[in-house]
Amino acid sequence: MRRTNIIGERIRLLRRERGWTQVDLTRKLQTAGYRVTRDMIARWETRKISVPDTGVVGLATVLRVSILDLFPMNCHGARPMNRQR
Repeated sequence: MRRTNIIGERIRLLRRERGWTQVDLTRKLQTAGYRVTRDMIARWETRKISVPDTGVVGLATVLRVSILDLFPMNCHGARPMNRQR
């Protein structure tokens, strides 16, 4: 199976560290104004669908972590892309 995101495992880990269910996370995101369903959370965590940029921001907000904390450690050392024109 092709994986479509790299943060799914971190979402699950951070959610579980807080003792939250997928329903809890869904409700927190919805309360914060993000349009998500429990099914979307499940599919993000199992890496079956991509997490949109607004989802990344929402997750960081409700989980109270930085956006970088959502990414696996091996991604933190990545250099920014050179934006030459």
